[in-house]
Amino acid sequence: MGPLSARLLMQRGRPKSDRLGKIRSLDLSGLKLLSEHLDPKLLSRLKQLQELDLSNNQLETLPANLGLSHLRVLRCANNQLGDVTALCQFPQLEELSLEGNPFLTVSDNLKVSFLLPKLRKVNGKDASSTCSQVENLNRELTSRVTAHWEKFKAALSPEEAEKAQADFVRSAVRDVRYGPESLSEFTQWRVRMISEELVASGGIQVREADIPERPPKATAAREPRAKPAALKRPDDTPLSLSPNKRVCTSSSSAHVEGSDGSQPTLEPLHFLQCHSKNNSPRDLETQLWACAFEPAWEEGMSLVGRQGRARPRGRSRTSYLDWAPGNATCRGQGLSEWGAWERPPTRCCKDRKKELQGQTSQNVFIGLILNTGQAGATSQTVATCGGEAVCVIDCQTGIVLHKYKAPGEEFFSVAWTALTVVTQAGHKKRWSVLAAAGLRGLVRLLHVQAGFCCGVIRAHKKAIATLCFSPTHETHLFTASYDKRIILWDLGVPNHDYEFQASQLLTLDTTSIPLRLCPVASCPDTYLLAGCEGGCCCWDVRLDQPQKRRVCEVEFVFSEGAEAAGRRVDGLAFVNEDVVASKGNSLGTICLWSWSQTWVGRGKQSTLAVVVLARLQWSPTKLAYFSLSTCPGEGIVLCGDEEGNVWVYDVRHILTQPSPLPAAPQAPTQILKWPQPWALGQMVTKTMVNTVVANPTFTYLTALTDSNIVAIWKRQ
Repeated sequence: MGPLSARLLMQRGRPKSDRLGKIRSLDLSGLKLLSEHLDPKLLSRLKQLQELDLSNNQLETLPANLGLSHLRVLRCANNQLGDVTALCQFPQLEELSLEGNPFLTVSDNLKVSFLLPKLRKVNGKDASSTCSQVENLNRELTSRVTAHWEKFKAALSPEEAEKAQADFVRSAVRDVRYGPESLSEFTQWRVRMISEELVASGGIQVREADIPERPPKATAAREPRAKPAALKRPDDTPLSLSPNKRVCTSSSSAHVEGSDGSQPTLEPLHFLQCHSKNNSPRDLETQLWACAFEPAWEEGMSLVGRQGRARPRGRSRTSYLDWAPGNATCRGQGLSEWGAWERPPTRCCKDRKKELQGQTSQNVFIGLILNTGQAGATSQTVATCGGEAVCVIDCQTGIVLHKYKAPGEEFFSVAWTALTVVTQAGHKKRWSVLAAAGLRGLVRLLHVQAGFCCGVIRAHKKAIATLCFSPTHETHLFTASYDKRIILWDLGVPNHDYEFQASQLLTLDTTSIPLRLCPVASCPDTYLLAGCEGGCCCWDVRLDQPQKRRVCEVEFVFSEGAEAAGRRVDGLAFVNEDVVASKGNSLGTICLWSWSQTWVGRGKQSTLAVVVLARLQWSPTKLAYFSLSTCPGEGIVLCGDEEGNVWVYDVRHILTQPSPLPAAPQAPTQILKWPQPWALGQMVTKTMVNTVVANPTFTYLTALTDSNIVAIWKRQ
């Protein structure tokens, strides 16, 4: 499509007229328009235009001087817009559609509400709640910038203060922080505007943003707190189970066992129900199975996903539980006025293929945005899965930033990667993509910030137990299924229509169900470890080998005797480049063993005894499927148990001890006792912690339970 012409505008305009000035509604959708095709001189002749449809084009920006001052309805769905500030030229706009623009974020959603004071609907939804968020954010940011100005001015002499006003703007943008990390783009944008206005006024306190009061809207009552319950899981049963309700009449303090005072103190911060079946606040039965922190890409973090397995169920609205240290009742942080950003059923950008539409037509993305908290400098965004939902949570504030629902699905595993996407205009964009999989054998690729599912892979005919990305190839994804196969996929890079063309690279056959996947840290492109129902196995995954279907090369055993092989391994992770932590092969212990020392003695053996470095004392429970994780940068091993506790091991001192190491299992560094959060006047006294994961700097720790509770701790 070339530049627009007056003839085309008259053909597509309503009412029909031979004069552009009489057109009130104009449909320019589906014309493959680029930004440069929107000629301001031509469009400014549409003096009476009130409704404009630019959907399904290839627009990256909107020209800043279109001259459509009377425009009330604008549709820009399914484009490539990356900025919304040009919308300020439409002060009368009341309805706006921006769905399917993958480069727009939550911050852009807030910018829209700030720039368009008369806006009533965004993407077909009421805009009043988002406007309320913006008003609260603006009020707090104005206060903080003003306080920063007073502090900044006090440190300077009157002569210096006059010359340093430009420095103040830079200082405010750098130092004034408020709200979760996901809103930092919006808050810094507003801080700059407020600072510049403050400087321009000569230091007089700036007025709050000129956002007109919206008509008051009835707010839904806060959801009641959920009734405590927990699930009992018989040994060797990976399926959904009936609830076994416990009631507690007395309170106990949340505390730490085994800490000598030199170890970091972890304090409970938030308890959330965000995976509830049918959004019921009384649901404490949905089992949660896997979580993964979004890597800080600039730090070059590993992309290996955390794994989870079972058959949970549910979909939820977030409830926040109370917890009581001693006699004080402390609520989760960040519980001020909140609004819901809800998108319609998940879109596939452009015209998606029939198969993909069929898989995603009933999926829903919801983002819940709170306006309190202060963003931290480290990775603090975690994805959790369980039941029908995948949630993305800001750990500092306890905000559920995004929520993805797939009715009929039961999610078991999530993993992050980052992809470089080239737009049609040749610009490169970096996407954080979350892969989620479960019962239906499908892998869903979620562009979380933009809020849509950008691809579905029919990976297996049976449920997917776990998945993880290669740490060295951002598009390579391993999926492990109940069909006793592990498949290595190349997702490829999405095309201009945001479609993935995934291809199979390898198929690895197993003799039992794979539960955990772990690329070997020192050679991730060569070997893959898997913890399975029948033991721990290893495959050669080099892509320069001719065989595309391979069997297990080596099975590792952890003790001598006839029963050494064939024991379940349900926990597996690297502590550093050489040391592996595994669980399940021996009751009540976690094994630390050396990959290099074990592998050097392989020869041509198909069964290989591991070289054990140490054993860690863990719960004596006979229950299975408690996943362990590691924090390699801190030398930490983490694992939950059947009582709701979190076992924390700092193994650096163990691994640096001279040989021989003590034969007896080493005690944990500390045990975080279950804090017993309150719900509907009672306490959730016990639960099973299925998965525990910390961010790379060990600042936040997230635990997922059998009772639909996401628990978050913070290091003090």
